[in-house]
Amino acid sequence: MIGYRFERTARDDLHIHSVNRVQSVVVLLTSALALIFPVGAVLAIADSSPAGMDPLSLLLIVLGLLLIPALGLSLLVYTGTRETLVLSRLDGEGKRRTQNFFGRRERVHSVFRLDAAKHFELRRHPEAKPAATQLWLVMRDGTTHRLTSSNVPVVPGSKRTDLWLREISEYLQISMPTEVTVGSAPIAKAAYRPAPTPAKIARQRKTMEPTPSAQTTEQLGAPAWALLALIGAFLAVLELTRVIALVTSLFTGRLRIGISRPTTFYWAEQPMIFSFHMLIGVVELLIIGVIAWGCLRVAIEGRMKSNP
Repeated sequence: MIGYRFERTARDDLHIHSVNRVQSVVVLLTSALALIFPVGAVLAIADSSPAGMDPLSLLLIVLGLLLIPALGLSLLVYTGTRETLVLSRLDGEGKRRTQNFFGRRERVHSVFRLDAAKHFELRRHPEAKPAATQLWLVMRDGTTHRLTSSNVPVVPGSKRTDLWLREISEYLQISMPTEVTVGSAPIAKAAYRPAPTPAKIARQRKTMEPTPSAQTTEQLGAPAWALLALIGAFLAVLELTRVIALVTSLFTGRLRIGISRPTTFYWAEQPMIFSFHMLIGVVELLIIGVIAWGCLRVAIEGRMKSNP
């Protein structure tokens, strides 16, 4: 259920696959519930009288029911449930990569040179449990790289961890760590970047344009675009309903707080409490508005800015 699967390729590369079927099942069940929940909600709403709702509230419910399955699908697409540590003596390079539930959307989290490796360190924070121990590869120049996966805990002394450490140390021909260092994680220096291939250099030259800032942009995929558009639309409608409610309360002097058991405050009876809740409502509007505008702007532009 939880452990490692070791694979030797024809090039004598070592692939260590971190297997956590419990996490995969949890992700799958959560996504399935997110897809099933809107069906039950629609049936429950159909038994009531949605015709009596105002159009904005009905639109907010529809967007919420669309947003829930979108979040479930995004969990399957963007959660890295499959992790692999790739060590290649032929290339002299190692890397940690993750894939989603479907085995797609590969992401490389760190790349490092194997010929510059010095020793291993098993390190744990003083207040952390033994299962939070991490294996670090320390290079000759002081650069450190974490080899521990995120979905399989490293427990010093267990058969699973000892086998994992033995496979890595034998392949890299570096002595296996025997003691756990209790303290903060080592400070990592600038990460190693592999040399780009000639084809990648040619593509970069074709698309190279002068940019005034040091920021880079990442093109959004269809799932991320749809999710951001739905979140932005949902928050925008929620913002509009809150604006209408606050403006109405301001003119009528009656403010309702809460959903299941709402409490009503009157300006004539409790002016200080009424003003306080109005101020809280304005702050909520500002926060929701900023988030909604950010999601819609990124969805419209189709790309996300990030620092290099």
